[in-house]
Amino acid sequence: MKLLAFLMMLFPVVCSAANAEYLKIYMMQPKNVILDKMDGVDDMDRYVKEIEVNINKKLSEITTASTSWGFLVIAVRDDGKIKAWLDTDDAVPPAVANAMVAVAENTKAFPVKSGAAVFSLGFGVDGAALPIDKMPFPNEWKKIAQCTNEDCAEHDAEAIVLKSWN
Repeated sequence: MKLLAFLMMLFPVVCSAANAEYLKIYMMQPKNVILDKMDGVDDMDRYVKEIEVNINKKLSEITTASTSWGFLVIAVRDDGKIKAWLDTDDAVPPAVANAMVAVAENTKAFPVKSGAAVFSLGFGVDGAALPIDKMPFPNEWKKIAQCTNEDCAEHDAEAIVLKSWN
């Protein structure tokens, strides 16, 4: 009987729904460049808040027993199309990664005047913290830019994103 009681106490821990906490927003372009692409930040703010809420709704349906961190990198093009990538060195469960990318890509975009606005959301799932001094640069970008971690920082995120749509 004691074993059954102990197992029942563990059940919520083992089968808890995933929850993402958004820890940081990184602008993947210089501030003046990204601001010139928009009429203020209100529409971008609406988009970010909407995807944060909708991602957590999706994640509430997913059970996970592990913590993980990463970056949800998002590009919004001037034609309203959105592309998202998950970048992490951690083991984010595929269901969590797929849910995050799907929500980001299927939420109504904010207006962009030209090219693409590129930013990322640093997140922790189930209490994970972001490592210090990590910057996102998705693997697909590394292939396009032909770089590795250390030499990717100098590449133009917008140019890489626009190439990725081709």
